[in-house]
Amino acid sequence: MAGGRLRIWAVLGVLTLAFTYAGAAGAQSQARPQFATEGESHAGSARIPALEARVGEQDAALRDRIEEITAVGDGLERAKARAEGARDRVGELGRQSRQLREQIAEQEALFRESQERYRERARAAYKGESLEGLAALLDGWLGSGDPGVARVLLESRQSMAEYEENGQALRNTRRQISQKKIGYKRAVAEQRAASAELHRREQSLDESIHRLGGSKAQTEARLRGLEASERARVLRSTAATGAGEADRGHELGLVNDHIVAKDVDSISRKRYTELYKASARKYGFGPDWYILAAVGMVESNHGENMGPSSAGAMGPMQFLPSTWEASGVDGNGDGVANIMDPEDAIPAAGYLRDGGAPQDWYRALYSYNHADWYVKKVLAVAEGYRRLAKDGKVGPYL
Repeated sequence: MAGGRLRIWAVLGVLTLAFTYAGAAGAQSQARPQFATEGESHAGSARIPALEARVGEQDAALRDRIEEITAVGDGLERAKARAEGARDRVGELGRQSRQLREQIAEQEALFRESQERYRERARAAYKGESLEGLAALLDGWLGSGDPGVARVLLESRQSMAEYEENGQALRNTRRQISQKKIGYKRAVAEQRAASAELHRREQSLDESIHRLGGSKAQTEARLRGLEASERARVLRSTAATGAGEADRGHELGLVNDHIVAKDVDSISRKRYTELYKASARKYGFGPDWYILAAVGMVESNHGENMGPSSAGAMGPMQFLPSTWEASGVDGNGDGVANIMDPEDAIPAAGYLRDGGAPQDWYRALYSYNHADWYVKKVLAVAEGYRRLAKDGKVGPYL
């Protein structure tokens, strides 16, 4: 009986040890995902900086893309200005040539009339005989004392002077036409070269946008969505900025006479961001403040290039003075609407709202600068900023 009890206790002891070991092993197995070994712990902690570095590299690449798009866009704007200048030069030379041709037609008529009058006077002076004898008789007539002959001779000399004068004017006009033709040919060649450069720049912009990950087909389709009638309406309105559309001298003449353009102390990028966000909220498109930031980047690199531009645009948002005269605002409440002050210029975003924002950013930006490439450039920069902010609540803008 005692031996039987011993065997039972022995079995119970073995089972107890077995369950204890199994429980310890299970606990170790469950704890392994939460508590790594020393080597595994080092590996896990090393992954975090690696991931952060990867994110940093992606953000740096995005910033590079934004800089690239902006730089390509700046070159494109200069190419556009050259192309428009060449086009205007061709048009002006063509207009001048047409005027000269009309002038030649008038001068040829005057020349023929004066030539005929001269011949009539010459025939009268010679009493109907041949013109060849006129020179031989001049001395005798001048000394004849006959007032009738003297009068005829005087009229003949006046007719001859008129004839020569009209002939010289005709020759001068023909020479001018010849020079204009040469200038016109050169201007046409320059226009073609400038147009080709503009086309190359536009392709470069599209390629840069494509590298950002934007859909060129979608962008082009949305730009085509601006109906021809709508484009015509926008083009009749004044652009906020843009080369080739404004008379720089006239624009700058408005400064001080009609608008205020006083330099102000520079502000930080953080303050610019605050102004973009506040202005966007004020005009009802707060989540899309990236668009305002993109306009600020494209136009002045957030206040680094305040102008005036080749068209006369000024300030951090590069408003034309004529547009500012109608649309400028006193954003900071100091009693002055200063085109150079970001606290006034950025709140003038109401111009974009009037153009269709936020329902139609394509139309709004097209009203700001009447160029498809400008719309694409701003939206591409805005998309870059949105991705840097990791904001999935708005956009994408491309």
